[in-house]
Amino acid sequence: MANEDSELPAHVAGKLGQFNRVLVSYVDFQQARGIAGYILAEHLHDRYPYDRFLLQGLNCGMIVAYCRPFSGNDRGAAVKIPDLPPRILQTLTAEEREIHAIVMEDRNTVLAHSDSRAWDPRPQLHRARGRDILIPMFNSAHAPLTREVTEKFKTMCDKLREACFEERLRLEPELKPYLPVVEYDEEELKRFADERGVKWPT
Repeated sequence: MANEDSELPAHVAGKLGQFNRVLVSYVDFQQARGIAGYILAEHLHDRYPYDRFLLQGLNCGMIVAYCRPFSGNDRGAAVKIPDLPPRILQTLTAEEREIHAIVMEDRNTVLAHSDSRAWDPRPQLHRARGRDILIPMFNSAHAPLTREVTEKFKTMCDKLREACFEERLRLEPELKPYLPVVEYDEEELKRFADERGVKWPT
């Protein structure tokens, strides 16, 4: 059994990279879905914009987690794990794919970066009675998703998480002979799986 990627046949190493991305992406979508659920359960939109920082911060974390599987990962790494294939988005409706495009744009311009075109800064001098006050006008770049969109976003995370699980099931049989094996008795293995939230086969 080969334990290192360099020892694997090229086609197996490629599929193992896809497999690893699917496993990581499942967790990313799980995190994004969990944050969306918390925002909705705690009714954080009802307190916006007066108590804005908690919702803005969670909205940012939720979107960054969601976008990780599609965001050009492992730049500069000797062994790259590919992004999720675009076909994974086929599980989404047309409206959900529009939301996907919006959150990817938000992540790339105002959440993980500060794109000046998205912010469109327009500093102004406001003058009264000969006194000037500088007002830094710009777009509301940190405005969170609305409650309605957050509910749809949560459903999208469920769909994509399930798509990752199905992709895992598709790839796993071919890759099992190449994965390292750690021996446990059944009770130890069940406890290990439970502690990590892994589905235990019945």
